[in-house]
Amino acid sequence: MGFDWQDEKDFLVLAGIKHFYKLNICKINTQIKLKEIRKQALTHRIKVLFYVTENQKWGYQSLYETFAADERFEVLVVVGVLIGVHKGKDTTRKNLEENYTFFKSRNMNVEYGYKDNKYVCLKEFKPDIVFYEQPWGLPEKHKPWNVSKYALTAYCPYAYQLFKNISSAYKHLPCYVYKYFLTHELNYKRLARDYKNIENAVVVGYPKLDTYLEPVKDNKVWKSPEKTKIIYAPHHSFESSGLKLATFRENGKLILEWAKSHPETTWIFKPHPQFKYTLMTNNIMSTQEIEEYYEEWSKIAIIYEQGDYFDIFKSSDLMITDCGSFLAEYLPTKKPLIRPINSESIELNEIGQLVTREYYCTKDNQELLNVLEEVVVNGNDYKKEERIKLASETFDFQESSASKIYKGFLEIVK
Repeated sequence: MGFDWQDEKDFLVLAGIKHFYKLNICKINTQIKLKEIRKQALTHRIKVLFYVTENQKWGYQSLYETFAADERFEVLVVVGVLIGVHKGKDTTRKNLEENYTFFKSRNMNVEYGYKDNKYVCLKEFKPDIVFYEQPWGLPEKHKPWNVSKYALTAYCPYAYQLFKNISSAYKHLPCYVYKYFLTHELNYKRLARDYKNIENAVVVGYPKLDTYLEPVKDNKVWKSPEKTKIIYAPHHSFESSGLKLATFRENGKLILEWAKSHPETTWIFKPHPQFKYTLMTNNIMSTQEIEEYYEEWSKIAIIYEQGDYFDIFKSSDLMITDCGSFLAEYLPTKKPLIRPINSESIELNEIGQLVTREYYCTKDNQELLNVLEEVVVNGNDYKKEERIKLASETFDFQESSASKIYKGFLEIVK
């Protein structure tokens, strides 16, 4: 008697068998590749490849530079596009050239992993180690169970893990890679509680935050840097099945109008890369309405849609966001943050609760306006001292995350 794909129990059994098979294939391939790298390191440089489909989520700059500084390694960024873009489902982004230019303009080694509307097999670049920028939207040939045939695979989350769904994410790409780098010990404990075998998980911190070990490089992005500098960064998660963090329906136009009516402020509008797409797919705005909204922002603000955004964080005075990872990424600035809360959003985990403790969390538009009046207009940042203390206690900047990851791979080639 065969399996019935229409039967949920049979489907889950087959899915479990497939998952187990992939896990074992990855483990076998990893052991083979480890031996190859140790032998190869005696005579050749080890090639480290970073696979990127959205430069806005790029978080490996410090790691790229750390490997590049060691002559035993060769570094390369390979850019592609998400499956949704490749299949034409997402027409708001044609970002292959944008991805390429992002890295090329920074004098980094970069190649195309997508040519003539087809994905290039990463094996053609002869990598020994492949870092994934994100686990979503990958073609089959770029997924770790296939890439493990010729390279070690690794992943560090592009977003700081602040929500209670961290464990569910492990069922996707992270469980198949050679190394899964976690941001905090509490997230490791949560993962260990939900899964028996997490020997590939290692706590190293968050490479994106390594930037706070450096001074601001560019403060010229603001239109009027002498004014109060505010970032507005709306999230895209309107769908009931997702994080459901987005509050744009309620406050998107309100924030724009408040910005217009306060000429003593200067703004950067930094929407999530999926923002336009989800506005359309959730019937929140038409294409024309979206363009008109963006046009209104362009009159008074800088619209910032690329990665490498930490200089605007460091040089800002305040952020308004309902995004997730930005809550952690902004805290080291020690500046105030206003977090409009969607009442139906996923719950924060222990780290999320800690990070947001000294932010201004608002439940409706009136609370949002009250905080803007008190903190921006009146200049009364009454959570400042406790937030500065929290930031200093929460993040360890004694050693960079890049250094910790680099040392782990260095042990292989010694």
